[in-house]
Formats: sequence, structure tokens, C-alpha cells
Amino acid sequence: MKPILRIGDILTVDLSRETVERKPFPPDLARVYLAGRGINAYLLCNEKKIGEDAFSADNMLVMSCGLLTGTHVPASARLHISAKSPLTGGLGSSNVGGGFGVRLRAAGIQTLIIKNKASRPLWLSVGPDHASLMDASALWGRDTLDTPEILARELGEKDLDIAVIGIGGENLVRYAGIMVGHGHTAGRTGMGAVMGFKNLKAIAVKAPLPKERAGKALREAVTEYNKAIMDAPRYKLFSEMSNTFVVDWANDMGILTTRNFQEGVFEGAGRINGKDMLRHVTKRKSCHRCPVHCRAEINIKEGPYAGTQGERPDLEPIMALGAKCGLDDSDAILQIHNLCNRLGIDSLSAGSAIAFAMEAFEKKDITTAQTQGLEIRWGDKVVMEQLIEQIAYRRGFGDILAEGVARASRKIGKDSHRYAHHSKGLEMTGFDPRGLKATGLGYAVSTRGGDFTSVYALPETKWAPDKCEKAFGSRSAADRFAHEGKAEVVRLSAIVSAVIDALGICKVPALSLICEFDLKREAQLVSILTGRQVDGEALFKIGERIFNLENLFNIRNSPWLPRAGIPEMFSKKPLSDGPSLGRTVDLESMVQNFYRSMGWDADGKPKCSTLKNLEIADFACSGECV
Repeated sequence: MKPILRIGDILTVDLSRETVERKPFPPDLARVYLAGRGINAYLLCNEKKIGEDAFSADNMLVMSCGLLTGTHVPASARLHISAKSPLTGGLGSSNVGGGFGVRLRAAGIQTLIIKNKASRPLWLSVGPDHASLMDASALWGRDTLDTPEILARELGEKDLDIAVIGIGGENLVRYAGIMVGHGHTAGRTGMGAVMGFKNLKAIAVKAPLPKERAGKALREAVTEYNKAIMDAPRYKLFSEMSNTFVVDWANDMGILTTRNFQEGVFEGAGRINGKDMLRHVTKRKSCHRCPVHCRAEINIKEGPYAGTQGERPDLEPIMALGAKCGLDDSDAILQIHNLCNRLGIDSLSAGSAIAFAMEAFEKKDITTAQTQGLEIRWGDKVVMEQLIEQIAYRRGFGDILAEGVARASRKIGKDSHRYAHHSKGLEMTGFDPRGLKATGLGYAVSTRGGDFTSVYALPETKWAPDKCEKAFGSRSAADRFAHEGKAEVVRLSAIVSAVIDALGICKVPALSLICEFDLKREAQLVSILTGRQVDGEALFKIGERIFNLENLFNIRNSPWLPRAGIPEMFSKKPLSDGPSLGRTVDLESMVQNFYRSMGWDADGKPKCSTLKNLEIADFACSGECV
């Protein structure tokens, strides 16, 4: 087959020297690692100087388009951003949609590597035939709404997309994000703080999108993929409400994280779900060639938050700012989430940090003497807004919360570590693992820490027992309360998730809606576009290679690894209410089964034979494989 896809270049920016260098992307790397998350894992593991601290000039920041980003493939808008995380000390990893990745690919750039640290604030201008660093002194101190407007006036709004950090990134909030377009956040692991440390305020890409015609084979494959997405049972729900409707589902299952994991059912769930937020939606939007249109702009026209405009959050920020903090006001959640976006901090980690502070205040491990008079009580939306501002500017008690819950608990001391809920330094997301065992295992073994979206263990609740028995050897894999079969569920989900991120397509249509996890459709599209015959098994092996490389990076860098874990509470303290009443997590048995399924030893280190089989043994230093 003749290849259709043209892989872009690698643009390396040295901020200390203020130089740029553009070279072709080696085609052999795409065969072995695809692009996106895969090439990021390769580059980070291949880099000898990362630095002991994430806030080091040696910490390289990498932004890579997926292999299929910007093509005719549905929902092919994703960009993957990686570095050593200032929050976890291990793998910093964030995947984001919107237009920036597509625009970067249109400019002929597959991967952007940012090295060293600038001596002054800079922004990067990129186009098809140029890349240059510009003075950003006038932009420093501006938020994520002002900065793009200023650059758009300077560059012209046509054919332009911008990635920018806000006040949180400038002030090195350890979970600061990078804002891409309006409302898309590269969040969770502090990539905005890395950009802020490097004195890089923004990256503006100006390039016309290509108007290429698809051949017959590609048109047919794209049509089939679109049909599978739109025929999915939950397509209309996702199209109308994104995944916000899952708030009710989680509450009905007794796994909606309430008041910092103290309960699994939230009495105010019906007041913060996606259905309630529909009244404020003014426009539904879509990422590149996506038929789901799950993004939405909001405008609150009346009440105490009248005038609030911005983006509707997805499920996890709603859970973090809502049930986790005991807040049952959807208007307040919209206001606080968009405040986080404007200031450039991850709203999920911010909500988790505030929930941690609320429990600390409840248990008298902190007092008003430490909080400068703030009474941090459950559901207090006024105090939540004040804390968000304090976090972004690192003022008052917010300076402690800006460190993330793991470091904050060390500073607070007393018994606060018992409710600083994280895995490997990353705040856990909004599903309680006691009632969703595969998710609990995913929190523990995810290469970026306590996260759902980098594992995406949906077969546990979406597949029938017969299908689970065929795929995993156990009907119990479909039982959310059972521990059996969950290692196999998480192995499949984590590896497939790595492939989807490396291809640059969105997990919502590929996994949440189609939910097949066999990579056959994706392999067909890769084959047509690259001209090289690839099947689902070949893609799966690449995903396994990526996941193992990320694990090697963590073994080399993370203070939390190689041992996996989630807080002890979840194995010792049963849920006290709701449909998951009395449940705990036997994590150790699942972790050991997962390690065996991955070809790792009992401490989570890959066996040398595993790395040799994946053709990445050369990446392991002494003691990193067994």
C-alpha cells in the first residue's frame, strides 16, 4: 500500500540559548512507538539528563502529536505532553484535545522538545516555515484568557491556536496545567508548572489546516468508524452531556467520592449532575472531526453567579469540586472550575486539595491560626473560591495546598497523612475504589499515579460476564465487587489506553462509546494511512512497550516507585453507606497478579526477558530489570 500519512518534524527549542532546530522525525521510531505518548516515553527514557528535581533546567518538556492527529480519522485531535512531574517526581503525563495538536501537525511538527530554562519570560511562535522565541515580559502575570487575546491581536486570529500557562504555572503550583484553546486543559501532573519554571509563557502556532481529499479506502474506514461511534448505546448521552451524566451512575453505585472519600453516596448528586448544567449551555462544540460534540460553552444568566461564562467541566472536575468537597451547587462548580481554568491550575487536583483541607479542619489537624482565619468547612463555596485564588498565587494557606495533598500532609503533620488520598503523589480521582476494584488497581499501577483516564478500566462495568470470561478467563471480571480477573482487565485497559494516546485519538469515542478494546478498527486506519499492514496485536505490543518504558522511567525517577499502592484506608475501612456498603479493597493480591501478567517481579520491576521480548532491554540500567 502507498502511504498517505506524512509524519512531521521534530522541533527542538533550547530556551537558555534561545535557539530552535528542526529535523525530520525518524520513520523507524513511528514503527516502534507510533507517536504521541509513545514517542514521549521513548524520548524521556532516552534522555540521560532529566535532573533530580522536576524544577530543574535539565527537565525536558515534550509535546507530541499522535500518529493520526490532524488526519481524517474521527476525533484525531490529541496532543500528549510529558516531563518529569513536579507533583509526583515520576512520569508527568497529560493528554489534551482542542485545536493545538492539529494546528501543530499542520505546521509540519510532530514533536516539540523544550530544553533548559530561559533567563527571561519568552513565548514561542511556530509556523510551517519558521519558529522563533519572542519576549513575553508583557504577558507574564496575565491569565489564560488575556494572554491568547493579546497574541491573537498580534498574530491575527485566522489559522491560529495557542497553548498557554496561567498564574498557577508562573507560581509553580505543582498541579498547574497548560490551557489549549478555550477550556481544554493539559492537566493533572503539573506540566504547566514545568513550563512556568522554564519561563515559557505560551506557544502560538499559526498554520492553515490542509485540505486533503481522502481516498476510497480511507473514506470507507472513516465512515465505518463514525458509524460505530454514533450507533453506540450511549452516543446521545455523551453528545448532549459529555460524561457528566456519570455523576448519577456513580452515586447509584455507591462510589461517588463524598467529603474526601468518607462516604460513597452524596445527597446533593442530583443538583450537580450534567442534566442540571444543561440549562446554562449556550453552544455545543467538537474537537477535530469528532462526531460526538461533547464540549459545551456555558453562560450563567441569573442568580449569584450571573455573568459566569466559560466551559462545562467533564465528570471528574464535577466530582472533585462537588461531592468530594460536599458542594451541591452546580452554578458554583461552574464558576470555580472556570476560575481554575483562568488561573491555569488543574481543577481535579485543586478540588482534591481543598477536600483534604476540609477534612483536616474538621478533624482539627489545622485551625484558623494556620489558615489565616479561614474556616474551611464542607460545601463552603465562598471559601473554596478564596482558596483557589490563594493556591494560584501561593498566598496564605493556599501555598501549602499548592504542593498537592502528599506534600501538604507532610507539612501539616499530625494524622493528616491518613486522609491525603493519592497514589504515587497524584490525587485520586472521583470513583471510590472500594466499590470498583479494577479502578482501584488502576489507581495503584497507573504510570502517572492515582488516575482513571490513563488506564480506563471500563470492561469491569461495561462488558457482560460471558465476554469477560472469554477475554480474561473469569466471569468475576465483570463483578465490580470481586477481585478475580481484575489484573487482566487493567492490563488490557492500560495497554490499549497507551495505544490510543500514541495514535492521538480520543478515548471517549474509541473506548467509552465503542468499548471494544481490540484495536482492530484503529489498526485498519493505521494500515491505510501509513501504507504498512498492521493488526490489533501489533498495536497492542507497541502499547505494552510504551507502558514498560514509562514504568522504567518511574523506577529511575519516582520516589514512590517501584511499589504500587493506594492509601491503607481503602483496605481497612469499609464503606459505611450506599450500595457498596461494607466493601474494602484487597489491593495486594490484585497488584501481584497484575505484575505477573506484565512479566514483572513482585516489586514491580520488569523482568529482563520481558524487556528483551519488547525490544527495549537497552533502556534498562543496572538493577532496573530482573
